[in-house]
Amino acid sequence: MILGVGVDLVSIEKIISNLKRDAFRRKVFTPAEIESCNAISKSAESYAGKFAAKEAFMKAIGKGIRQEVWFTQIEVLNHETGAPYIQVNGEAARIFSVLGAEKIFLSISHTDGMAVAMVVLETA
Repeated sequence: MILGVGVDLVSIEKIISNLKRDAFRRKVFTPAEIESCNAISKSAESYAGKFAAKEAFMKAIGKGIRQEVWFTQIEVLNHETGAPYIQVNGEAARIFSVLGAEKIFLSISHTDGMAVAMVVLETA
């Protein structure tokens, strides 16, 4: 059963501008995310996709920063195949559990200076 759906669209140029500030990078991305983004040639697209995924996840759980869910509690990583996935911790994990969610489906795409992500939460 689907418990939540979230989608977010972000300008890659806006993320590039924000990445000029180290504080933004540290407040939004985990060390593993930073390492994975910096390891590829199109790092700005990767950062933008991960940012959109975090926002989409917050929408799917119906919470955000005002409810103590922080970006670094939502970690967007990639399987060896390149497919993205989300790991949660802290308040994000607590809310995910309270909702009764068991699976997170994530899709990220980039085109024409934009990145989009969609998250679907599901229970068995």
